[in-house]
Amino acid sequence: MRKTILTITLMTLVLSSFAQLPFTIGIKAGINSNKITTDDYSVTGYTFNDFKSDAKSGYNVGAFARLGTKIYLQPELLYCVRNGESTSGTASQTIKLKTIQVPVLVGFKLIDLKLASIRAFTGPAMSYVLKSSNVEMNLPNFDPENFKNNIWDWQLGAGVDVGPIVFDVRYAWGLSNTSDGNISNVGFVNKGNTLTFSLGFKFL
Repeated sequence: MRKTILTITLMTLVLSSFAQLPFTIGIKAGINSNKITTDDYSVTGYTFNDFKSDAKSGYNVGAFARLGTKIYLQPELLYCVRNGESTSGTASQTIKLKTIQVPVLVGFKLIDLKLASIRAFTGPAMSYVLKSSNVEMNLPNFDPENFKNNIWDWQLGAGVDVGPIVFDVRYAWGLSNTSDGNISNVGFVNKGNTLTFSLGFKFL
């Protein structure tokens, strides 16, 4: 809760400093490919030196605002579904992570042509994990607990604007685990790295 309050406060301060700059708003949707990673930790009867993960696809949809021109701030509000599948020995796990994601990105316009522009951007993203998220595992008596209330990523990407059309590609590194605890109740202690392609439309 303290992290959430601090984040909202910082976002408010930053947005207020950009309040007098030109701005646009728009909607966007995209597809993502998520690959699970895990930190080394010990659980009786299980080793993680053979940990394997397959990239799985998901999607996101939402809205964004952009404040500024050459250098800009881009906050977003997205509904994001990320899927994952991983194995270690005989243990296998599937994850469906549903979140409300709030990226706050700082961007730089690299090339500004008359009809199109190319830009780069980076920044943190906080995801509120929804209760409909779930994890399944092929262990006897497996009883999954809830995910963390919120998780953090760091995003880096590039985009192209052609008139009102916006295309982005970005990569997100998981900064915090999606769950904590013993494999018997939450499965592998996971982070997720995600590649996302999105298409948007600016109204203003």
